[in-house]
Amino acid sequence: MSEKAKGLLVNLLLYAAAFAVGLVPFAFIENIFLAEAALTAVATLVIYVVTCFVPDTSLYDPYWSVAPVVMLLAGMVKYNMFSANAWVLFAAVCIWSVRLTGNWAVTYKGLLHEDWRYRMYREKNGKFMFALINFIGLQYVPTIVVYAGLVAGFFIIAVPGFSPWIIPGICVMMLGVSLEFFADRAIHRFLRENKGSGKTCDISIWKYSRHPNYLGEMTFWTGIFIAFLGMMPEKWYFGLGFLLIIALFLSVSVPMMERHNMERRTDYGDYKRRTSVLLLLPNKTKT
Repeated sequence: MSEKAKGLLVNLLLYAAAFAVGLVPFAFIENIFLAEAALTAVATLVIYVVTCFVPDTSLYDPYWSVAPVVMLLAGMVKYNMFSANAWVLFAAVCIWSVRLTGNWAVTYKGLLHEDWRYRMYREKNGKFMFALINFIGLQYVPTIVVYAGLVAGFFIIAVPGFSPWIIPGICVMMLGVSLEFFADRAIHRFLRENKGSGKTCDISIWKYSRHPNYLGEMTFWTGIFIAFLGMMPEKWYFGLGFLLIIALFLSVSVPMMERHNMERRTDYGDYKRRTSVLLLLPNKTKT
């Protein structure tokens, strides 16, 4: 068995165990929002504990795209929420999850091949400080943010029947998935053709945005809010959790990737001057 296959198997077993443990408190809590919070908090704790013994914080990486499917399905089953609205939202989230998790699996190298961001924190901090950063910043902050974005989804699956107001939101969600698909497809092709060159990917939609994959992710979560807003405009404030996801990308992910690319790609400065940081916009004219 290859190192990658072993790593994927470990991830599969870990996530099965994490969600199995998380479903224990979930089963005993009546309020859906508290039950879902307990499920995701406990599942994350299991993964965190494992990363304390196996020095590979990248074990947490698939959580972002896997947890929403588990949480929505658990809510639908426990509370008998099998309306058309619930199934439409669940199907859209599954499409997003399969694509994003599949992209992670394609690029996954195996255990102990930790993402450069985690390695950076590990190398710059002592064991205790890194354990704290790992617990709070690298695992629980994303878990909390994803939960906040899903709150709108929990409201949606509780609405009986089918509401046509869900359609605009689903369309925006699928637009986000499409952006991510084309962004990942283009960069994988570029890296195959330019491996080791140190060049910046500037093909396909990367011509018009330096982070189209992040734009797609933000668009997806905004779509959930739009679906919720159309169905429950009077409760709009309950769906604002998606703003935390956008804030996370704008304040952490984008700036960190910008710095990383500037350090390792000699042509990134020029690419940066002529392209939009996020939105798909025409290239700026060189001066």
